[in-house]
Amino acid sequence: MTTSAIRAASPESTLAGFLTLTRAERADAPPATTLLWQAVLLGISGDALLRQGPIGPALAVWVGVMGMAVLSLTWSARRTMPRQAAGWLGTALLFAILTAWRNSELLQVLDFLSVVGALGLAALALRDRGLALWASRLRDTIWGAAAVVLNVMRGVLPLAVRELFRAEHGTGWQRRTRAIVRASLIAGVLAIVFGSLLRSADPVFAQLVRLPDLDFEIIASHIFLTGFFAWTTGGWAYAALVAHPSGWRAPERLPVTLGTLEVTTALATLNVLFGAFVLTQLGWFFGGERFLSATTGLTAAEYARQGFFQMVWVVVLVVPLLLATRAAMSPDPALARRHTSLSLPVVALLGTIIVSAALRMRLYVHYYGLSTDRLTTLVFMGWLFFVLALLAATVLRGRGGAFVAGSVLSGLAVLAALHIVTPDLVVARVNIARAAETPHDARTALDVHYLTRLSAEAAELATVATLAPPNSAIRSAESDAARCAATATLLTRWGPGSAAVKRATREGAWRTWNAGEVRALHVVGANVGALVRLRHEVCGRTRRGATR
Repeated sequence: MTTSAIRAASPESTLAGFLTLTRAERADAPPATTLLWQAVLLGISGDALLRQGPIGPALAVWVGVMGMAVLSLTWSARRTMPRQAAGWLGTALLFAILTAWRNSELLQVLDFLSVVGALGLAALALRDRGLALWASRLRDTIWGAAAVVLNVMRGVLPLAVRELFRAEHGTGWQRRTRAIVRASLIAGVLAIVFGSLLRSADPVFAQLVRLPDLDFEIIASHIFLTGFFAWTTGGWAYAALVAHPSGWRAPERLPVTLGTLEVTTALATLNVLFGAFVLTQLGWFFGGERFLSATTGLTAAEYARQGFFQMVWVVVLVVPLLLATRAAMSPDPALARRHTSLSLPVVALLGTIIVSAALRMRLYVHYYGLSTDRLTTLVFMGWLFFVLALLAATVLRGRGGAFVAGSVLSGLAVLAALHIVTPDLVVARVNIARAAETPHDARTALDVHYLTRLSAEAAELATVATLAPPNSAIRSAESDAARCAATATLLTRWGPGSAAVKRATREGAWRTWNAGEVRALHVVGANVGALVRLRHEVCGRTRRGATR
């Protein structure tokens, strides 16, 4: 069936109308009762699987269960699963699996956000195949995503209320079932509210009405989690399979329209600012530390510590600015050509700024070593460089349909590649190699304590570096303090009494199992004796030195 078919909500839905985003529903929507039961089952499975956190194999299992529920709902509506929707459900499952691979907190957060984003794009593809990545206009994707988000926030309650109070519809057993459920809900709510008040008002009545010996806090947590997952998944399914996409469309024109003067002024200003900035970068690049000292009074080391993240923000803010000005222009071919001619130099200058940021990163690593924040931000800027090139090749040439798809898919590819490369492991290797290149230079000494604070993937390198003899160029007091802190951190995070061991041995530990964490527990466990002896030795010397 076509998506143009609309089914108006029945008059009996007036009770839930104030909660309804739109009264227009698809004619090929799945039965409401089927959707509600699937939402309840997803709520129960979410409570059973994700109580200990949304990271690990349990998340992958739950996403798989959700995928099967979506397939069932699609078939019940006599529809076929769109390939794009199936692809996004598979992408959500892939990144849910990846949460159990690497222990890096940053990667796990990005994995979880990717799962949520992939499920949102799956809903868009189910709602209307033209609203997801391959929409002709970016605003159509944004508006469709906003409709999905609003439906998730609204949840499944309006649909449940409407179905519950439609007793005059359906067969005899359906009407009786609805009546029994309504009566049970009414009786349960009244008994709980007034019964609890009366029990607290009179001890004799409290003795008469004894409640079973139950842990109501645990029961409440189960009810809350089940309700939360049922609410959100039901709202997601309503947005994807029931609500008609025509009820929430992007406007043909934005409320703000830019003419030739506004577009020229905005883009010319950016060209002048970025051009002046690039010229100053050429000065320090060719003039080196002498130029920096003469113009700013800073050493190369001091200069390297500042400005990197500000340049990142410049690139991040300019991309949506170029998209917004393109979308808000008046429909004039001459103005579109002017926007393109002024935007291309901005894109080229931004690319130069990205290169300057990378060179400043190299200078920073030379003096201070590498950190995870700097590395991941540099990777992010590299992805932005690709996005800029894609913007120039698509949007600025009037072919914006592929821009969103290319940006999203390339971002997911970069995230998947980071799981193979592992940023924390790269940071540990770079810092160890940097210290080995100049073993007699105290400025490049290895910060072993920082290595131990990295994710589990770097635990092996951190353990080896901590147990290795210290650099003779560093004063023994500083070396002892660093190694004392490092041994304590390793044993606290991955030792026999650590929280990680407790997580690995508790009931249902498979739900949050992580491959990187298991490897770290094995490495530190194999070296626990040497680490304990080293801690007593170096921490004892540190304490004795502090008391002198």
